[in-house]
Order: sequence, then structure tokens, then C-alpha cells
Amino acid sequence: MLTPARRHFESVMAQNRGTAANTMADLTAYEQMLHRLRIDKNRFRGIQNNKLKADTKAEALPNYQGWVDGVLASDSGQADEVLTTVMLWHVDAGSIAEALRIGEYVIRHHLSMGDNFQRTAAVVLMDEICDPVLSHFKASQSDVPVSVDLLKALDGLTANEDVPEAVRAKLWKCIGYTLRTNSETLDEALEYLRKAIAEFSEIGVKRDIEILDRLVKKAASNVPESTEELNGGGNSGADIPRSAVTAMTVINGESVPLAAGPVVLSQESGNAPAVDLVATDSATVPVIAEAGGAEATVPAAETPAAEPAAKTPVKRGRPAGTKTAAGKTKTSAAAAKKTTGTAKARTGAAAKTAKPQ
Repeated sequence: MLTPARRHFESVMAQNRGTAANTMADLTAYEQMLHRLRIDKNRFRGIQNNKLKADTKAEALPNYQGWVDGVLASDSGQADEVLTTVMLWHVDAGSIAEALRIGEYVIRHHLSMGDNFQRTAAVVLMDEICDPVLSHFKASQSDVPVSVDLLKALDGLTANEDVPEAVRAKLWKCIGYTLRTNSETLDEALEYLRKAIAEFSEIGVKRDIEILDRLVKKAASNVPESTEELNGGGNSGADIPRSAVTAMTVINGESVPLAAGPVVLSQESGNAPAVDLVATDSATVPVIAEAGGAEATVPAAETPAAEPAAKTPVKRGRPAGTKTAAGKTKTSAAAAKKTTGTAKARTGAAAKTAKPQ
């Protein structure tokens, strides 16, 4: 770990390297940084585990912070292998924000990435950031490895750069997948995925677009239904369900059909007529107020109810224990006829017995 004094010295040396007054000491400082860089590279090559290698790079990065700050402050645009290498180490260590800070300088000055890279700085930066993001989303679609703000900053940073269509589509795919993790940004995620497949048809987001499109349409059509009161909600008294009342109202022992329109039962002399309701499923009537109450209106049902799965037959007719005058007369005649027949049978039997042998 560098001391603050050593870090300040390297920062000053980096700034002086960018000026016209280069001295041998300045060149020696850069060579010292290159020497340190090569030592660390050799050390990293001996580590096979990628996570351990990334942790080791994160431990070594503070030793280069003074030099990086000095180069960025000078803004000279000179080729600098130390700076470009440290930029990629920040990506490996997960310090994306610092990598983009350095990347802005590198891309703006079109610095070379060194002999080991055949790609430009913009392409390298996009590949090195996007590949781990896509690998992460294959394992988990809910966690976000890199914030969408940093990915959009990378998109803006490389917007005017010459990059292959597949690389640009890869970046938009990462942005779309990241936005997809938030239910409030599904529309924007769908837009980025469509841009990605339009840029490069083999990017592999066709299925994702179909699923996301259905989710967006479902969310747009998911409007809560408004609730309305049945029958206007202004009737006084409780309404009996449609399937619980009959279309025949029995008043004082006589059957009165339920009218198609509203029926008004008027109260006379302070006495309300007695009303019996027999269960059926043909109409809806309100409960009649007790004697002494106000005039009640019985509205016919206006809203059809759903047909029940199985209907129970209801026997219609007069209430139990009630007989009409015609019924009573018919019953008396039948009884008299039965008595006459019985008397004739008895007389015939007696005459047969009295006949001489």
C-alpha cells in the first residue's frame, strides 16, 4: 500500500509527463509505474480462480490511484499503458463507476489498448462490462449486478464510437434485462430489447420480447372494475335475492300474480294486508313493512341473475291448511256419494240373506 506522500509524488510525476517540460525524472516515474504494473500482472497470472483474481486486483488498485488522478488532471492525451490497464482492472474488481471515469478520458483521446488487444477502447470497455452482466442474468433474473444508470452512461459514452452491431446490441440487451427487474420500467425494457434485436437479429431476445410484451399489455389492461349499487341503492328496506321469492304473492288466502312493473300495496284504515311469500326464482320483491308503516313499492327485477347450476322444483299453489269454497263442496259431494254406495251394498247383502233356500 502506497503512502500518501508516494501517491502525491506519482500524481505530480504523471502531470509533469503531460507537459512540454519533460525531464529524465518524469520518464523514470512512468517507467517505475510500468515496472510495478508488470510485477502485478505476473502475480495475477498465477491465480486461476477468477473471483480470487478480482479480489487481488481490487487490493492492488490503490497503488495506482495517484498516477491515475494525475493523468486525468493533466488531460494531455498521451499514450499510457498503465492507465488503460488499470481501467480494465477496475472493471474486473467491480468498480464500474471508476472504470467509466477513466474510460471517458481514454475514449475521448482515442488511446490504444496495447499490443494484447485488437479492439478499440470503446469495444473493450463494452465487452468487459456486458459479458459478466449477461452471465449473471442467466443464473438469476432478479438481481442487478450493475446499475442501469451506469449502463446508460456507458451507452452514452460510446454512442458516437464505431463499434460492431453485435456489441451495441449486447449493451442494449443488458440495459433491457436490468430494466426488466423493475415492474415500473417494463415499457422501457421492452423498448431496449426491440432496439437490440433490430440492431443485431441474432442477439437472442426474441422470446424475451414476446413474454415482456404480454406483461406490458396485461399491466395496461388491468384496470379495477367500478362497483355499482344494485337497483340504484335507494330502496328503503332489505331486498330479498331474486332466487328466494315467487312470482305469486298470496294475500288473505287469494293468489295475486306479481305484476311486470312496480306493484304498490296501499295501507288502508291503518291495517297493512298480510303478505306471504313463497320461494321461487322469477322475481325480486322487497320485504313489506309492518302494520302502521308507510306505503311500500315492489319493483320487478331488472338485472338478470346467473342461472343456478341446478334448480329445485317448487310446488306452487295455496298455502297449507287453506281450501276454497268449490273445494269444500266437491269434498262434501264425494263423501255423500260414498255413503249412498255403502247403504246400497248393505241392503243387497240383507236381501240375499233373507231369500228362501
